Parts: sequence; structure tokens; C-alpha cells
Amino acid sequence: MKKGFTLIELLAVIVILAIIALISVPMILGIVEKVKKGALGATANGLLESATLYYAKNLSTIGENKVFLFDETHDGETSDNIKLTYKGDFKGTGSVRIYKDGKTAICIQDEKYYAIKNINNTKVTTGTGTCSYDEATNTYLSVNLVSQELVDNLQEQVDALQDKVNTLETGREAVTNALINKGVSITLDDDLDTIAATINNTTIGTRVINLGTGTSFDLKTNYVTYGLSATEYQNLTSDNFVVELSSTYVTGLLGWSTAKPPKNAGGSNSYTVPLTKTYNATTGVVTVGGISGAVGYHGFADTYGYAEGRFSSTVNVYLKI
Repeated sequence: MKKGFTLIELLAVIVILAIIALISVPMILGIVEKVKKGALGATANGLLESATLYYAKNLSTIGENKVFLFDETHDGETSDNIKLTYKGDFKGTGSVRIYKDGKTAICIQDEKYYAIKNINNTKVTTGTGTCSYDEATNTYLSVNLVSQELVDNLQEQVDALQDKVNTLETGREAVTNALINKGVSITLDDDLDTIAATINNTTIGTRVINLGTGTSFDLKTNYVTYGLSATEYQNLTSDNFVVELSSTYVTGLLGWSTAKPPKNAGGSNSYTVPLTKTYNATTGVVTVGGISGAVGYHGFADTYGYAEGRFSSTVNVYLKI
């Protein structure tokens, strides 16, 4: 009686075959690609040998440099239809050059690889990418292709740099707005050179502006006169205003009293009521209140009365930005 394979044995065989395939397929593919690249290099060497043979046969009549083209309309022919005879069947693109002194150069390529040799090279070089003739240097140049992994890595670096640029731009906007609020005449659209030049010509910090004496000031109408920018005016609050008493003096006689201070005595009892300030952001008007003075007295020889006077105060108002 024949005995078959168990399910476990079949699964084991499948797993082993999968492992072998996993190891061997990349190796096989690598060998195939290496063969393709080597074949292109061999084709390039064969074309160079044909070019050398062509030069030897036509030494007396070659006259000028020859360029044999390989493209959709040429198969190893010059632009005036002179044919380069070669062995094999090349389906790629490129050109072979024969110079008047017998030196040769080549650049051919297929869908993935290139083969290149200039007159100062001793052998053909192959690589992954493309090649072309550079008129400025009169040489063939190659451009190597990069792997998708490298492309992805570079893209990640570009994205990271873009994030940093966005962060810097956000910071620049914040700093620019802060400078605008400090009275620097710049805009968000200004470049860094313009901002730097403007800052160098602007005093930044606390500015003290003397609005003068009085009890009411119209900032809305006169902010330009006081040297404020529109932004500075719009950001004003009561905290920006400082009021100070500048002087006090007796304004005159206010009344009599039958009280009897010492004969010929005189003096004053000064006092100051705390000053107040109110700023209306809608009307742009700051109002100063609480101005006070003092009570004075004087005794007279004949009446023993006294005169009551009141001090009038002068107030200076300052604006701090």
C-alpha cells in the first residue's frame, strides 16, 4: 500500500520552495541586469572596432570628423547617409564619433543603461542612466539614474526643510507684527532686507510723548500730530497715559469766616486729591479728573477773620508707547 504525503509535509515543502524563491529570484534578476549592462558594453566595443576599421579603410578620404547616429531614422549612419558597417543588431539610441586623427568616442543607451567612452578614455564605461553629447565641452556626458529609495529620502529632506521654512515664516510674521505694533513702518509683505533697513532707522522701545497741559485730549483727531502711527493709535489703552501735577497756586478770595485764628497769622493747608484718567477708545479722547488744590487762611488784625483760597493745579499729560 502506497503512503501519501501528509498536509504538514506538503506545507513544509511549500515553505522551503518559497524561501528558495525568495533568495534566488533577486539573485537571478541581478544576474540578468548585469548581463544586459554587459551586453550594451560589448555592443559599444563592437561599434568602436567598426569605427576604427572604417577609419583605416577611408584614411585618405575621411576629410572631416564623422558622426554615426542611432535613432528612429538612423541605424549607424551620418546625416549625409554614410553607413557604418557593424556586426549585431542594436536597437538603442546614441552616436559614434570618428575624429580626423583616428580617435573614436561613443555614447549609446537603451531603456535603462548607457555605455560611454570619450577620446581621453581607454575603455567603455557602463552605468544606469542616460548619456548625451555636450557641444560646449565636445565630450559625451552621462547622467546616472537614482534609486526610488534615494528619491524618497531626498523628498523627506525637502519636506522637512519646507516645514522649517514654514515655521520661520510664521515666526517672521509674528516678529513683523510686533515691530509694527511698536511703530516701525513696515508691512508683512516687506522682505527681510527692507525690514532690517527700516529697523536701523527706527528707535524701538518706550517713547514718552508730552501731550501738554489740560484735562482733555483728542487722540483720534491729533494722533499724527503727536507722532503716533495708525497702529500705535489703535492699540492705545488707559495704561499708556500718565498724568502729573506740574504746579499749584492760590486763585483768590473765596469767603469770610467769623472764626478767630491768631492775629496776623497766615498759612495754608495743602492737599492733593488723587488724579484720574479715562481713555475712550471709541472717541479717542483721554480725560483727566480729580484735580484739586489746598485751603489757605490769613488772620487780620481788625476782624480776626480769615480768607479761604483754593489752589488751582496745572496738570501735564504724558503718553508712553
